[in-house]
Amino acid sequence: MAAPALGSSRLRLGFALVFAVGCLATAAGADDAPQPQPTATAAALTPEKIYLRAIHAMKDAPQPPFVTFREHVVGRNFTLRCDSDGMNATLHHGDVIATYDVWFRTSDGSALSQPVGVASAKPCPATLLTPAGSAVASLGLPQASPTPGSAPTGGAPDSQIGPPIIAAVRVDGAFYYHIDLVGLEKLGANDVYHLKLRAYRDPDTHPLTDLYVDPATFLVREARGEVAGHYVIASGRFAGVIDFDRVGAYWLVQREHFEIAANALLVHARMMATIDGSDFTTPSELPGIAFPTPRPTPTPKATPA
Repeated sequence: MAAPALGSSRLRLGFALVFAVGCLATAAGADDAPQPQPTATAAALTPEKIYLRAIHAMKDAPQPPFVTFREHVVGRNFTLRCDSDGMNATLHHGDVIATYDVWFRTSDGSALSQPVGVASAKPCPATLLTPAGSAVASLGLPQASPTPGSAPTGGAPDSQIGPPIIAAVRVDGAFYYHIDLVGLEKLGANDVYHLKLRAYRDPDTHPLTDLYVDPATFLVREARGEVAGHYVIASGRFAGVIDFDRVGAYWLVQREHFEIAANALLVHARMMATIDGSDFTTPSELPGIAFPTPRPTPTPKATPA
């Protein structure tokens, strides 16, 4: 029997990656130019330097024009429907197992998912797993965010009182997070720097909690985060993990796991899902695949007086 609805009772699953995109930012003039591959040892690197180099490495990683893959979904306490509206979930006690063949366009994030083993099913314009894209590659950081006064200054304005400024010191740092280096650990068979992040303020806007960074390339192998919401009659928690790995020349998201807990009056909902990608290819074009094109909003016509 379906659980009572929370709000609309339909949960969008496509946001499984959202906690990670948009949750990294830097302070103080970290420029966007490609950075040389570092050779320093772990002892010579501060947590902030590892963090910043990881951001640059992710931003500089090449992106494929298209990605095709098979998506495997295993979840609990919801049902999943792939239709013309996209991927939709409804709270429901029980397990979910689904498989889709996915065609993904990196330029705008458009996707088509075809249910596997369902001959009558039509493709739906969505995917739960977002493998690539500028937001994914940069971990949500389109450009560096300087702090006030951090940019080099060529000279003082005429109205300045006091000695003229003849130089400025640029400081690179993590503006939104306090970062600790837990240590050099193993993530599967790979060595990684484990960074622990704690937001200075507003953790729901900056929800990243852990980064696992490859020490040779500084590419992020895994990112973890958590968001909590508290309302008048309801509360909720979302925690997620995304894993990256290499496919040919590209660094792609290949796995997502997330858990959602929500409470509203007498309703208590718990759901989880793991989305794995396999059989990845990165073609230069996808002949015969038509992605949905947004329709322009109709312009109101003037009514004659």
